[in-house]
Amino acid sequence: EITSVDRTERRIEALLDTERPLPFAAAQRVSPNHPAHVSGAELVMVTGALGCLHAWLFHGCRWDQGWAGFGNRIHRADFKRLARLGPPVVLVSSETRTRVGPSRAVIRFDFEFRQDGELVYVGDQSAMFVRNRALDGE
Repeated sequence: EITSVDRTERRIEALLDTERPLPFAAAQRVSPNHPAHVSGAELVMVTGALGCLHAWLFHGCRWDQGWAGFGNRIHRADFKRLARLGPPVVLVSSETRTRVGPSRAVIRFDFEFRQDGELVYVGDQSAMFVRNRALDGE
């Protein structure tokens, strides 16, 4: 759920509902030593969704106009604590660098995710968005 969009700061705030079915969390083996939680893979997947929102909202990358997005590099991914199932995770994404042209956009992001006010994830990641261009080498 998007809760705030700041076009000037190129910042998005959203909530991740951790009570909904999450694919990796649902497959966890839960024990007293391994509590149910939002998996690290799910948190990284959320960064991809936020990156796509940035490309769509701030840079005009429209999938129906031939644009596609790809995670490019995870410069930093710090999992500070477990994100528990139940309370929502507050997601904040901000752009730190951009190079945008008519058929390519490269965006670097800072991510901060919090649950109950506590930091659960910090990321510094890049993504590339291209228009009408195959990247599979063919």
